[in-house]
Amino acid sequence: MAGLTTTQTFSDGDTVTAAKLNNIISNASIDADAVTEAKILNANVTLAKMATLSVDTGQLVDDAVQNSKLNDMAAKTVKVNATNASANPTDVPIVTSELLAGTTTTINAVSITTDLEMADSSDAIVTDSTAEKIRVADTLISGKSTVTVVPANDTVLVYDADGSGNKLGKATVTAMMQSLPAEITTSGVVRLATLVRSVAPNASGIDDADVLTAKIAGPMIAKAWGKFSHDGLGTDQTFFSWDDSFNINEATCSAVLGTKVMTIPFTNALPSTKYILVGTCWGDVGYQLMPILVTPGTANFTIKFYKYSAPTTYWPKTEANFVIYGLTS
Repeated sequence: MAGLTTTQTFSDGDTVTAAKLNNIISNASIDADAVTEAKILNANVTLAKMATLSVDTGQLVDDAVQNSKLNDMAAKTVKVNATNASANPTDVPIVTSELLAGTTTTINAVSITTDLEMADSSDAIVTDSTAEKIRVADTLISGKSTVTVVPANDTVLVYDADGSGNKLGKATVTAMMQSLPAEITTSGVVRLATLVRSVAPNASGIDDADVLTAKIAGPMIAKAWGKFSHDGLGTDQTFFSWDDSFNINEATCSAVLGTKVMTIPFTNALPSTKYILVGTCWGDVGYQLMPILVTPGTANFTIKFYKYSAPTTYWPKTEANFVIYGLTS
């Protein structure tokens, strides 16, 4: 019988008995591959009739597994492989204000609450389902410690309006400040002159961009001045009594008693001997005196004090004042 195999066969002349007929039914078996799809009643194969682990990936139809067929996940988790190798996915939790970030070995939920913050479409800070964008937080600047600026080395981030592509770029503080001239129509920075810039503007490290310097202002800026008196009794610097001075090395001033010539050194040497000395004082005889520049030098100068009405030298016994103006080279 096609599709069935029995243990009973008949030959011509055999006697048909009840036992033989029963054997045909009792010992019959279905041949392999004999049951076709047409022989199975629709919807008649149940889960109980299927062997364990009998369905694998090959038996699944594409796009057949719906989200509802997956295991439930904990609130606010994502299914990822957070390992550094091939593995089954796991549920990684993400709490408020966190983003998933890939590292060299894993995937982490990284906090954005320090320098970044979430905001809604109205730019209001939010931490709930209305969040639409991430922006820089105020604490990115206000939350950082104060640094001592070193203009030659420090850099700042600026938007280059004339650039292309990503227009954010860096510039040194020095370049930023000195690229902005202090004009009426442009905000800028004026770097005030120090004593060295005013007295010796050609010294190493002094920039032409410094606005208030003798290099630009020329002889109109005083290179040195002093106010002192001398008792006229000796040649040592202790006989000077200084009230005030600028760019004068008071400690090493000296005088020659016989010639009444005073040698006064500069604290910062002048760039040249192209300078004049003007001033006035009173002598020991009560006459108004006039200081005369005897020998100009870059490291020091010598002066005498003469009476206005006669070419006679006198010591400045009361207050002597002088100011030096000169060129920068």
